[in-house]
Amino acid sequence: QKKPSTNNSVIPLTPSLASQCGFSMKTDQLGNTVIYASLQNCFAQNVPEDTGVRITTLVFFTPVEKVMKVAEAQRRGYGIANTATRLLLRSPHGSPETYTQNVAGVPMTVLKTSIIFEKKWLATQIDAAAACPSLEGSVSFTPNTISWFLPRHIDPLVSSGHFRLLEVHMGVDGQRLDPAEMAARGYTLSVNDVYIVVEIPIGAVGGYFKSRVQDDHYYTYYAIEPMLEVLWTEETTHEDTRYKVLFPITTPLLSRPPQVIDIPPSVSGGCDHQSFYVLVKYGTLNFQTVVGKRMLTPVLAQQYGFVENGTHTSFAVPFTAPDVVFEAVEGSSIRTRLEVVLRNPETNKIVKEFSMACSFYSTLTECFPNGTMTALAVKLESVPSLNPSQLTLRDPTCRPSYSDDSYAYFVFTGSSCGTTRKFLQNMMLYENEISLPAELEMNRESKADEPEYELKVSCYYDINKTHAVAFHPRPRRSEPYAKNARGELQITMRLALDDSYSAFYTGDDYPIIKYLQQPLYFEVELMRSSNPEVSLELENCWATLDEDRTTQPRWNLLINGCVNPVDPSQVIFHPVLADARARYPSHFKRFEVNMFAFAEDKDNLSRQLFVHCDTVICDARNPLGGVCNGQCSNQENRIKGQRRAVSDGQTFTHVSSGPILVN
Repeated sequence: QKKPSTNNSVIPLTPSLASQCGFSMKTDQLGNTVIYASLQNCFAQNVPEDTGVRITTLVFFTPVEKVMKVAEAQRRGYGIANTATRLLLRSPHGSPETYTQNVAGVPMTVLKTSIIFEKKWLATQIDAAAACPSLEGSVSFTPNTISWFLPRHIDPLVSSGHFRLLEVHMGVDGQRLDPAEMAARGYTLSVNDVYIVVEIPIGAVGGYFKSRVQDDHYYTYYAIEPMLEVLWTEETTHEDTRYKVLFPITTPLLSRPPQVIDIPPSVSGGCDHQSFYVLVKYGTLNFQTVVGKRMLTPVLAQQYGFVENGTHTSFAVPFTAPDVVFEAVEGSSIRTRLEVVLRNPETNKIVKEFSMACSFYSTLTECFPNGTMTALAVKLESVPSLNPSQLTLRDPTCRPSYSDDSYAYFVFTGSSCGTTRKFLQNMMLYENEISLPAELEMNRESKADEPEYELKVSCYYDINKTHAVAFHPRPRRSEPYAKNARGELQITMRLALDDSYSAFYTGDDYPIIKYLQQPLYFEVELMRSSNPEVSLELENCWATLDEDRTTQPRWNLLINGCVNPVDPSQVIFHPVLADARARYPSHFKRFEVNMFAFAEDKDNLSRQLFVHCDTVICDARNPLGGVCNGQCSNQENRIKGQRRAVSDGQTFTHVSSGPILVN
């Protein structure tokens, strides 16, 4: 079955999703992580096959019959798929439809099903079963040897009493071994009337030792994952069955003489074109992680894609994140630094410090053919008291079109805001600068010879470059005049495939299936406007279970332009920088929210959801930034206030997303 393209978007694999979709993971003794993915996994791009087969019903035997439709089984975490030659059913361990059966003294977890599928007017039933042995009852230990007993006659998988064993193979970590390799490692394989027996020396090649300290004692244990592959045929039905078991085994703790162990954790990292990547390897000391100046809480860890393993943790921090420090602006790049501190939670002492600085490409100044200029000013580490919203161009009335705690974004033209023009050989240079207004500079406590913040903005235009312009002259019949009228503005909301906001879902993609804790990337845009002096603001955003925005229950995401303070997974805003599509960044709003914020209760998570937003169009020339800081949020002064709504008929607009299915 062909799956929709994820277009490089990141989908967190929760344990239930991994089980349903065919993924697993383990870590070896050196800390190397191995990820296994089925060729029939949920995200594989398989060649489409028109099998004409439609699975309709599943019957589970617990051992009592339990009938279930396909949609219900999928909601319960089962993975179901079929091709022209294969029928696939995945079940999480411990699902309610499994039961335990004692087979030759070995407890086995059993899943027995009958799958009914239809093709045209023909209905067919296929019986399938799986049986997984448990560690208890099938493994015994001596000081030197591990013995694994697998029943020779696995009753849940055999339909008749007469069968013949054809092949038995052994392996480790999913790889079959030949007899010579088994002998070299000291493995033995034997078959008697009741069991297939595997014996492995403790410490043999293929496994590994690990250690731990408990109650001031030093312990070790040995771990290995043997495999058995069995082929038998039933003499009455002449049907062959191939059965494979991957069976992780860990010995009990082996006591060793007391040792003084104080191995500190280590931190390493690197950068790509947009993020810092941090790897923390465990030692024997407990620690808490501090990123920048904030403790790495579960909420913050989720935002940074935190992954925990038995030997290490890893996470990724975008270079625009608030925990990153901006050191300097270097041409068309920003040099930023991330600091990570591991702290002892009991003594509050620093266990390990790590600092990493990287330069990231960023378009700080853009020059457009129509004379429009844009500039991005960032708050540097050297000016910690700077409020970016107070920055201006040479003309102090020209303030940022957008600003937050880290950025100020300006949009202006070559003939405004104090921009100067200079003729060079074959070039024309337009210049401006970003700084604090003189009155604010004078009021600063520390008076320095140089301004606290000053950024030069330059645009070069080729004088000899020409553009063809078509026009049709028509005599003017009267002097132009302005007429009061209602404006027509269009607001649209779209769901992006990932946080680059470069590709979006289309109408044919809905309803879109998302999983719990998977991020959603929304973009709201003011359409059909080329006015850089207006700003789109989000007033209230919320989610409902129905397309009607007035229905209950309702989950508030934004309230009066601010994130919902009681939401455990708060909305994350993404800055909008000018590019070919976002010519006027003040016309866009981008935000991210996680799916788990919409769960009504733990027993009823699969729902169809809709996201709604109320928007308002404001005057972008106001120096303050956004509804959160008081603009366009005062009900009595929305039109008359300093930051004025600019459309007298379409100021307040409502937009909604298409249906999103929560799985």
